Amino acid sequence: MNSKQINFKNHSKALNELIFEAKDLQGVSRRTVHSWKQSGVLDDKRDPNALRRWNYFSAIDIIWMGILNEMKQLRFTHSEMKACKEVLFEMIIAEDKKEYPALEYYTFLVLLYNQPIYIVISYDNGIDAIWMLDEKDYFLKLKSGEIENHTALSLHKAVKINLNPVYKLPVFNETAGLTNEEAKALSLIRSKDFRNIKITKKDGEISIIESTERIDGTEEIAKLLTEGKYQNIEIKQINGKIVSAHRTTRTHFKK
Repeated sequence: MNSKQINFKNHSKALNELIFEAKDLQGVSRRTVHSWKQSGVLDDKRDPNALRRWNYFSAIDIIWMGILNEMKQLRFTHSEMKACKEVLFEMIIAEDKKEYPALEYYTFLVLLYNQPIYIVISYDNGIDAIWMLDEKDYFLKLKSGEIENHTALSLHKAVKINLNPVYKLPVFNETAGLTNEEAKALSLIRSKDFRNIKITKKDGEISIIESTERIDGTEEIAKLLTEGKYQNIEIKQINGKIVSAHRTTRTHFKK
C-alpha cells in the first residue's frame, strides 16, 4: 500500500457529499432512520433553515447506516450503537498528516486498496473495547488472547453491500481538484430542488451562485414570506389564488 503518496482530502470530499436520498438505503426504513436520529445514533444533517428539510446522505452516512442495520439485526441497543459511534467517528491522523474520522479513513483503505477491515466489539459484562482492525491485527489479537468474546463486523462487506447499488464502481477523481466553490456548485446542480442555477465567475473563479427553487402550497409560501428566507421571490396566481412561488437565493464567496 503506497498511501504515503495519497492526499486523502479529495477522497474525503467525495465521501462526504450529501447527494444520496432515502431510496438509496439498503434495507433501512425511514422510520428506523428517524429513530436513529432521535437517539443520537445518526446525525441529522438537514439544513435547519431550509423550508423543505429533505434527507440527503453522504457515502459515509450510507455505510454507517449499513453498519447500524447489522447491529440492529444483532440486537444491539441504541446505547451500544452510540458507544460504537464514538469510537468509529473519533478523529485519527492518516498518512497524509491530516485528521479524518476513523470510519472514513478505513473506508479509504477498503475502496482504494481493497483491504479487509473489521469492526471488533469485545464483551465482558457489556462492551469493554471497540477496535477497527485490518486482517493481520485482528488475528494477532485473537492469537494473543486480547480478544475473546466478541462480535466482528466486516467494513469491507458493509461498503460492498451498501455502496455498490449507489456507486457501482466508485470513482473518487470526480471531485478531485475542485475548489469549495466548485464543489458547492456541483452539489446544487445534482440537487432536484432547484429550477435553475446561475453561476457568476470573477477572475476565473466562482464569485456568486444564484439558485431558484419552486415552492408549492399556500402554507409553505406563507411561511417563506413570514420568515423572509429569500433574496428574491416570484409568486404565481391562478384565479386570484396563489398556487406557487419561486424563490431565489444567492451565495457570495469572498476572496
